[in-house]
Amino acid sequence: MPCGDNMNRLREAMKERGITQKELQELTGIRQNVISRIINEKVKTSISLETARKFSKALNKPIEYLFPE
Repeated sequence: MPCGDNMNRLREAMKERGITQKELQELTGIRQNVISRIINEKVKTSISLETARKFSKALNKPIEYLFPE
């Protein structure tokens, strides 16, 4: 799944749910430093579909919302 500008949606979804990066780590099993790198657009390539699914499930948002193409 492409990263970059789409991370604003990930950040917005976290804000809507009122969860921190630490809480997102607990919900997804993705390390907080990795979450931080993704949100802060340090990952310029892409993330795996499995990672996108974990974010989608934890944030109760469709993958297509979080990672539009």
